[in-house]
Amino acid sequence: MDKTRAFAEFEDFYSLFRPLTPYGRVYREARHFFADAGALKTEYDLTAAMQAYLSGQRHKADKLRFHLRNIPAVDLTPEALNGAAGLFLARKFLANTAEIFKLLPAPVRARFGARWASAELLALLNKGGGGEAFHIADAYCPELAAERAAITACDKALKALREKKLKTLRERWGLDFTDRDFLVIAESAAARLSAAPELFLEPFDGSRVTVKPVYGQDYMEAAAERDRRRGREQELEAAVVKKLAAAAAAEKKPIEGYAAALEKIDVAAERARLASELKLARPLTRKYPSEIRLAKGRFLPLETRLAAAGLKYTPLSAVFARRVNILYGSNMGGKTVALKTLAFLQLAAQSGFFVPAASFETCLFDGLAFIGGAEMETAGGLSSFGLEMNDFVAAHDKLKSGSLLLMMDEFARTTNSEEAAALLSAILEDLGAKKSAFAFLATHFSGLKTDKGAASFKMRGFDTAAFNEYFSGKPACGLDEKLKMINKFMRYELLEGAQGGEARDAIKIAGILGVARGIIKKAQEFMEETK
Repeated sequence: MDKTRAFAEFEDFYSLFRPLTPYGRVYREARHFFADAGALKTEYDLTAAMQAYLSGQRHKADKLRFHLRNIPAVDLTPEALNGAAGLFLARKFLANTAEIFKLLPAPVRARFGARWASAELLALLNKGGGGEAFHIADAYCPELAAERAAITACDKALKALREKKLKTLRERWGLDFTDRDFLVIAESAAARLSAAPELFLEPFDGSRVTVKPVYGQDYMEAAAERDRRRGREQELEAAVVKKLAAAAAAEKKPIEGYAAALEKIDVAAERARLASELKLARPLTRKYPSEIRLAKGRFLPLETRLAAAGLKYTPLSAVFARRVNILYGSNMGGKTVALKTLAFLQLAAQSGFFVPAASFETCLFDGLAFIGGAEMETAGGLSSFGLEMNDFVAAHDKLKSGSLLLMMDEFARTTNSEEAAALLSAILEDLGAKKSAFAFLATHFSGLKTDKGAASFKMRGFDTAAFNEYFSGKPACGLDEKLKMINKFMRYELLEGAQGGEARDAIKIAGILGVARGIIKKAQEFMEETK
């Protein structure tokens, strides 16, 4: 299906789908394709519910996005919870989950399976701080609070003893150890300090010595007491961490349920955002086989490009009541865009998205396949024709295992027209006989032989009369203006019942693009001779 996605430029649209949670992003990377009607209905229903809730409520939408963005991936393994960092992520996950569930009305929560049951655990973790902070707080353990108070007392005693000692050293020896653990002085100046019991001297280099204070027995005993109490504090903190980790792990099942609900909420909120911003409509899907109907279907990548170039975009409306459909038309006439529009809408619909159309009714396929554009590829030395045949064989084989929407763009165009027409006619007859095939062929070959089961369409094409009226007396123009001219007078509409009518726009377009008038005139004469 990768070739179909590339042909439909689906990644241009899919790149706009940006879930905010780690769970939503995992869903995004899976690139789901739904062939089950029940599962797809669930996706549509969730998007519709979120769209209805968020409609006109910018403040709530912003709050929801804020909390979704702040959801971390929670890990409930013993290794992950063995420390303040893991517990912080669990608390952050629960705090934002609680706010998200609180934002949603009860009926919406029920749709997403968002059932909150962890108020007690969150309250316990909140003792360690709120927002972006978490620590093993005194509130978790009275003994821990007592140990920390004793450590603080030890720190004060050590500070007082140090300041007392440093004051003595300044007054007695003129040495200032403020904010320093040692001093480096000349060896000659250190001679008078060698007998001082409150100083420790050692060589620094050939001419200088290092001098350090000796704080005494009281200071050493206070420092040892602090180390003992710090060790006890760490033991108590570890016990609290173990208790909190056990409490979090005990709620593994509800937390996994929250993660599943958050994924659905995140994905539905993003789909609803795209539906609102891009004016997408909910598709109507039926059991295979059924007709495909689209009204004002828009191929978003092209619509965007044309808008940027100041060119008009024509949406596609059509009804395809048969399983085999042939689209005739000249180059630049829009038949490839018609195929791209169909492929894009079908991919979007079966990926769980609403679609860019006033309405889109389709059936569900087990797979999609595209054949065309082979000249852009190389594979094991095969020619463009060989690559197309290889792709057709692979697609044809898939028809044995399920329904397939098959798109073929200018299939077999690299071989001679007589053989190509014969091959295409045989392929179309074969696909018509296979109930699992729903096929579209865009081609400029005329006179294909098809049975009554196939439907023929033709792009309306270039409006010569309107062009002649507009162009009369106009001066020559540049390429951009010529392209705009083609866009202005090309009628991108599908007309049913073309019966293989031959496209006749190529010479006109060649003339607009600047091919010499003499050549154009001679080509028209040759065309008249062959009639």
